[in-house]
Amino acid sequence: MNKKRIIISLIVISLLSPLVNVKTVQAAEPQNGICNGPDEVMTILVIGTDTRGVGYFKGLADTTMLFRVDFQNQVVSVMGFPRDLWVEIPDVEEADRTHGKLTQAYFYGTESMDFYDGPGYGAGLMMATFQQNWGIDIDHYIVINMRVFRDVIDAVGGLKIYNPSPIYSSHNSNKPALLAGGYFFSGKDALSYARYRNPLNVYDRVDRHEIVLKALFEQIFSISVIPKIPELIGLYKGNVLTDMHLAEISQFLCLAAKMEENAIQFTRIPKDTLYIPDWKGFVWLEKEPGSIKLLLDEFMAGIDLEEFPK
Repeated sequence: MNKKRIIISLIVISLLSPLVNVKTVQAAEPQNGICNGPDEVMTILVIGTDTRGVGYFKGLADTTMLFRVDFQNQVVSVMGFPRDLWVEIPDVEEADRTHGKLTQAYFYGTESMDFYDGPGYGAGLMMATFQQNWGIDIDHYIVINMRVFRDVIDAVGGLKIYNPSPIYSSHNSNKPALLAGGYFFSGKDALSYARYRNPLNVYDRVDRHEIVLKALFEQIFSISVIPKIPELIGLYKGNVLTDMHLAEISQFLCLAAKMEENAIQFTRIPKDTLYIPDWKGFVWLEKEPGSIKLLLDEFMAGIDLEEFPK
């Protein structure tokens, strides 16, 4: 199993080499971590945008996940964030705004809005927002649009998932759009599953992002994906936005190859820590100011996520 993972990881490294805005270096500095990884924990902000077309000129952050990668202890932890979390957004005074939804922090930073003059456009402003609100310095970002998300899932042959509870759409709050049970999803189906929005299940979409990501991780490392490598190469070229250089990508994939499929730990901002105020527009606020920062401090300190509140 490990040999197969290593082979596939080496192939995937070749897929990532022509990504948009990837930094190139001759070699990584020598480190003590496994896979020549850094001594310090690496943080990666992964953003899924709601853009259906090609590129990253505009769009909202439909999915936001923070990856904590510990090469020393061979642990990868993932924290999911609700898109409607109310945050302070820095450096957008030109937009006459100081606060907004987390999803809008990416939007205001996109090249189309021209409000943010720092590096990284939307991803850069999202990283600045994390620092402003919770004091987290993020090392890197990866941004994927809906078209790439859909096409990659189709290219790996679809996903097997188990949906734990009925899902309702914004078009019909009385009849479930999807019942609990096992499904086999195409890229289009997986995209719909991840994006269903309704007041009855809006927060649970963060959990669905986790379900889809786990299923994708398992499928990427399955033997059936190997014949699809040429198609994956075509899909990745120029379609994923990241500031990671090739040495860092290689280190990360090497670590993934050495881990068991269930070794990545997932959690999210606990629903019980938030509430919906009586505002115009749907947002989530902290019940106790500062509670999210305390939770994120524990997450960044490497707390076992089995002990993390849900």
